[in-house]
Amino acid sequence: MEVVLKFLISVAALSVIIGLYSPWRMLWWMSRQNRLLVLKYYGVPLVILLLIYLFA
Repeated sequence: MEVVLKFLISVAALSVIIGLYSPWRMLWWMSRQNRLLVLKYYGVPLVILLLIYLFA
């Protein structure tokens, strides 16, 4: 379980980093790409996974 959480956290963190650099790479399916949407779609799951990992 711990390995899976670490993997998901690292994937979400990498997605946020890539999305903040160039949002169109992570939000290619949307007509409008901006950094706030990247934080919404990838940052929220990252925070939730980090909280689960830290407090579980």
